[in-house]
This record gives sequence, structure tokens and C-alpha cells, in this order.
Amino acid sequence: MLFRREEPFRFTFGDPIKGTFRILQIDGISGHTKEAPVLILDLSPNGVKFSTHINLPIEKKRFLVELTFVLNEKQITMLAEPKWKKLGAHSSLTYGLVGLDNIETKKEIIDELKEYSRRTHQTKLKK
Repeated sequence: MLFRREEPFRFTFGDPIKGTFRILQIDGISGHTKEAPVLILDLSPNGVKFSTHINLPIEKKRFLVELTFVLNEKQITMLAEPKWKKLGAHSSLTYGLVGLDNIETKKEIIDELKEYSRRTHQTKLKK
């Protein structure tokens, strides 16, 4: 499945951020799974790319997942749908997901990414 993003604001993390995800729906049928660990590689208000060892058959089924992570000491929870996957390093899988959140959550992500970027830049200047 090919998914091209044309988004002006996407932040790529130098060191991935730890988070978790769980499945909320498969093909529209609700059900919750246990949380699984992920490493968030990049983030925007409209999507995320993460790495995990969980293999979701997104070619055959439609998934709704809940992703949770901490950015600047603030816990963020976002709903997303996987759009693509590819094999990553060390038998991990990398997924691209489109976010399905409301305007408030998107604004929160933008604000926290801006703060994270400021903090990262200030830390680099101090070195």
C-alpha cells in the first residue's frame, strides 16, 4: 500500500521516543488488546511513524490503534490508522499511520513539538 504524505510540519526525532500502542478495532469491530511497546521515529499533528516488533496484517484488515507517549512530561494519546508498513532493523517493523484526532489534540501535538524542538535546540547550544 502506497501512502504519500504532503505535510509541512513533521518532526523527526534524533533519538526515538518510547511509547505504547494497543488495538481498539479490527475491521470496525471493537476490542482492546494489551499495550505493546513502540519507538516513535517521527510525528506530526496528522500522523506518526513508529517501529515495533508486532506484525499487523494491515494489507488484509483495517486497524484503529491508540498510541500513547510522553512528550515534554506531557502524556499524549492519539488515535490512528496504519497505512503502510515495511521491514526495519533487527526484525522490527516500521509503520506509517494517519492520525484521526480532533482539532484540540492536533493543537496539543503542535504545541508540544514546538516546545520539544526549542528544548532540543537549547540543549545543543549548551554543548
